Amino acid sequence: MTPTEEQNLAIARVFVEQFLGKGDMTVAADVLDEHVQAITGLKPDGPINGRDAYKQVFSAFFDAFPPLPGFEMMIEDMFAAGDRVVVRFRSVQKHTKEFFGVPATNRDITFIETHVMRLREGKIVENVVSATNLEFEMLMAPVLTPLILK
Repeated sequence: MTPTEEQNLAIARVFVEQFLGKGDMTVAADVLDEHVQAITGLKPDGPINGRDAYKQVFSAFFDAFPPLPGFEMMIEDMFAAGDRVVVRFRSVQKHTKEFFGVPATNRDITFIETHVMRLREGKIVENVVSATNLEFEMLMAPVLTPLILK
């Protein structure tokens, strides 16, 4: 593994564990490029463009779906190749507040996601999320379906 790949893994770990896992927006400036682009179901009408937009979209999600105590995020796979890092993780989060117009259900939702990140000069410039979050998708379907199936 090259020194750059090792550095990229460390940056991706901070992003996943702190930003995604703990909702710590303060690490965004350290790990996300100002013009980062993210493709995720949390913004189904198009990519998230920019660090500030990423923080806004994800903090709204994290506020409505905080981690379930005792079920913190678990990284299952993580590897680097060149400028890419792939991370697969699992987390359990509780739907405690309204999200996309769907009122809180207080359901425990399991999230299983794979993030493919591209890094440049020590920052994530692209993040493509693939998720197996059927329970979340079904919960949000009444609101998200019209945004996706236009």
